[in-house]
Amino acid sequence: MTRSAKKSLVAILLILVLPVVAYGVFQLNSLTVDERELTTIYRRQLESVLFSVNQTAQDKSEEFFGTLQKGEWKQQPDQVLDRLGNYRFFFALYSKELAGEEEILLAPQPDWLTPEFRSRADSLVWAHRPIVDRLVRYLNEGNFQKVQSFESFLVHNKKEVDFQFFASKAGDKVFINIYFFSAVGFIEQALVPKFQEMAQGDFIITCNRISDGTQIYSTSGELVGDIESEPLDLLPRFEVGIAREGGTVEQAVNRRKNQNLIALGLLMMVMIIGVWLVFRNVQKEMELAQKKADFVSNVSHEIRTPLALINMFAETLLLDRVKEEAKKKEYYEIITKEVSRLTNMLNRILSFSKIEANKREYKKSRLDVSAVVEDVMSTYSYHLESNGFEHTMQLHPKPLEVMADREAITEVLVNLIDNGMKYSPERKQLEVRTTKTDDFACIMVKDNGLGIAKNQLDKLFEKFYRVPTGDVHDTKGAGLGLSIVKHIIDDHEGRIKIDSQPGEGSTFSILLPLAKKH
Repeated sequence: MTRSAKKSLVAILLILVLPVVAYGVFQLNSLTVDERELTTIYRRQLESVLFSVNQTAQDKSEEFFGTLQKGEWKQQPDQVLDRLGNYRFFFALYSKELAGEEEILLAPQPDWLTPEFRSRADSLVWAHRPIVDRLVRYLNEGNFQKVQSFESFLVHNKKEVDFQFFASKAGDKVFINIYFFSAVGFIEQALVPKFQEMAQGDFIITCNRISDGTQIYSTSGELVGDIESEPLDLLPRFEVGIAREGGTVEQAVNRRKNQNLIALGLLMMVMIIGVWLVFRNVQKEMELAQKKADFVSNVSHEIRTPLALINMFAETLLLDRVKEEAKKKEYYEIITKEVSRLTNMLNRILSFSKIEANKREYKKSRLDVSAVVEDVMSTYSYHLESNGFEHTMQLHPKPLEVMADREAITEVLVNLIDNGMKYSPERKQLEVRTTKTDDFACIMVKDNGLGIAKNQLDKLFEKFYRVPTGDVHDTKGAGLGLSIVKHIIDDHEGRIKIDSQPGEGSTFSILLPLAKKH
């Protein structure tokens, strides 16, 4: 690749790749901005969910207390318990008059109505006296009945029991009440329907115990990534969490970022490959144009020389300047030789033209390659000897029959012999033989000429290609012979093998599949 070609390739790559890179950077930056915006929206969504859950919990508590206060539970405990039957999370209610001795314990199950539990309830009142006084003050001063929740709990009958304090009045008497319940049961009955309503497949909503992280409920069995959580107001031992289906916002953005990076990388790769292919095609076309120019130059030189000789000797004979018959015969032979050379050259060009246009047709028949080689060598021996070549021929003892076009195989053999003669300027020796290799008939043409370097072997069958040997006119030819050979052998489903060493000559082996026996 020339320096100017490399510069052109780099310029094309920069022109195409830089906009893609700039667009990629812009997209990645946009994703970062989107991530911040989505995270803000996501946190606001959590706040909205938490507010809605707390409001539901508050409404359910008010509903419970409203049911509780519809009657005097001290005078009508059975009716009150009947109304509270729908609240499965309810365990017991303890009420104690602060300025007197009156106290009441109300529970749907008899195992809660024990002196032991009554004593535990009474001790809770004295253990939280500051909170009790504050609740009473709210009730007396503002007629505000506040429910006080706690992060602690007690265990009764092997069950975790949560409790809440609230103050109430009955005439002039002030009572402090402790409501014992199952927080887990409250969540399952009161909050789970709300969780399901809010999730709707877009979010995962969970409820966990804060102390040990135990999951009480989740709208999805599979939680991917981190979850944003906040404690519940009325149930401070528990927290509600929210997460996106499929992972966090950061994970979603990272996935999108990775997808964009992969897409951009593939796009850049495709563009680079496309630019490279276009460049290679252009380069090949330029090389082909150069080869065509060399071909025209070579053919012009090849034609000019025999025409000049023919013209010179014909004019000499026409002017009757040669008196000796032997000399005339020599001139006639030269003219015939040069006419034959021109004819071969034109035939080769016409053959190549037909191959390029896919108009070359073959009349295949069963023939013996050894017989073809023998016919060619008997016809070509005079030409070889007149050019000072020693030649030998070794034929396989048995017929090697193939399905082939006799004229095409003859053309292949003539081209190989002619090629061996061109590139054997000093050691003029040529060997042709036929052998059998597996299921193939093999024709081998060996010369002792210049040989071919390994880095030139792959290009040897390209059209117009000639092995560089200095000046392009040093060796006669148009660079079509081996290209025609390759086309003919390919069309006969055969193969070509080359064994060559610079300075030691070359061996061309033509392998043609043997015809099936009758």
